[in-house]
Amino acid sequence: MGDGWHGVELRHLAALAAIARTNSFIRAAHSLGYTQSAIGAQIASLERAVGVKLVSRERGSRYVTLTGEGEILLCHATAVGNELERARARLAAASSRGAGTAVRLAASRSLAPLVAAVLSLTRRDLPTVQVLAREMPDERLALGLESGEIDLALTTVAPLAAARMEGEPVCADSYVLVSSTVHDAACAERDLDALARLPLAALATGASARAIDDLFASARLQPSFVMRSDDGPMLNSLVRQRMAVAILPRMLVSDDLTARALPLDNLLLPRQVSIAWAAGGELSTNAKFVAGVASRLTALRTAA
Repeated sequence: MGDGWHGVELRHLAALAAIARTNSFIRAAHSLGYTQSAIGAQIASLERAVGVKLVSRERGSRYVTLTGEGEILLCHATAVGNELERARARLAAASSRGAGTAVRLAASRSLAPLVAAVLSLTRRDLPTVQVLAREMPDERLALGLESGEIDLALTTVAPLAAARMEGEPVCADSYVLVSSTVHDAACAERDLDALARLPLAALATGASARAIDDLFASARLQPSFVMRSDDGPMLNSLVRQRMAVAILPRMLVSDDLTARALPLDNLLLPRQVSIAWAAGGELSTNAKFVAGVASRLTALRTAA
């Protein structure tokens, strides 16, 4: 990095963003609470620091635009601003943590049975720890962890590192085909063409839904879905009423339908569930305890 770049300040980048937003030195100054001359001085300092012209003004006009170089710098300035906001949120969350602080846990609806198990075991083993659980789509979990909105997440996102998360494995959850009578789904658990011809029900969003969609897309098949929903009890109800045959992760199958669940191991790999936290994040004592409870579910579910 050239020595001049050490002179770049956040207020310079804020001035550049304001000019891009308003196309005016005057309006940019008003939006930031500065005088027009102060904004002009900040842009001049920024241009000296980076060594290129960033703002262009037509002669006789108050309308200004960013140069190509200005647009490039603005993209990076926006990324810097986003990272600083994440840092602010994480620092605020870290400063509020303590041994007596509630642990905020999130998971997609399809992992509701595991959330219930974590809450139950935590209450049994350490009643003084309060866990506040909430539903959150898989796609939002990483951002929720980074921003400090949540402390822990039960997730099927893999690999964790790609989503800037780290964690511990909880369990491998196999997919099954659930029918009101086993005869209805005969051979379909091994034959993709036969499976596609059934009236199907399946999850609507998240990694499980994508895995099912990819399975049929890879074979250029267009199955007929009676229902796509993340409401596990509703999908089980459709099976009981013989309105559909459901493709479900095993943990979402109701107890009364377990005997009618046929494994789909030949067609779909099990979904891998982890308890995760923000990469490089510092967990509170209570969060570490809850994460340990979740990781113990591996043994519990295997034994079951």
